[in-house]
Amino acid sequence: MSLGNAILRARQQRKLTQGEVGRKAGLQTSYISRIENGRVQPTMGTIGRIAEALDVSLSDLFRLAEREKETKLRQCPVSQTGDCIGELIRNATGRPPNGGKAHYGPEELHILRMADYLVVHGSTDDRRALAIVLEGFLARKTRS
Repeated sequence: MSLGNAILRARQQRKLTQGEVGRKAGLQTSYISRIENGRVQPTMGTIGRIAEALDVSLSDLFRLAEREKETKLRQCPVSQTGDCIGELIRNATGRPPNGGKAHYGPEELHILRMADYLVVHGSTDDRRALAIVLEGFLARKTRS
């Protein structure tokens, strides 16, 4: 399920119209429609405003987007280009069938997809903040 579909589902579960969500988020009804239909890719700020209008966390929206995806694990070697892992994060729910050593379960894929979303669609400040957090965790891990 795409993030747009997750927004649609969350909105419908709360029995809200696109207009109501748009007003609460300060967005046009037509823009909410285009997001839900996958015609536009909103910024993290816009997604945050929509999540707030729906009274749901960003993390829950990402989880909702992943919930209906298949949970079967598959294998994926991580290439130097990152193509395999990028494809895995954006399209699959586990590892491709061609073998490899990486083992990603639903929780790991959720984390990777959130990070990938920020890398691809986040602002420069979002990417810098993500890099700082990850570098901090890696530095702490190498000291252990």
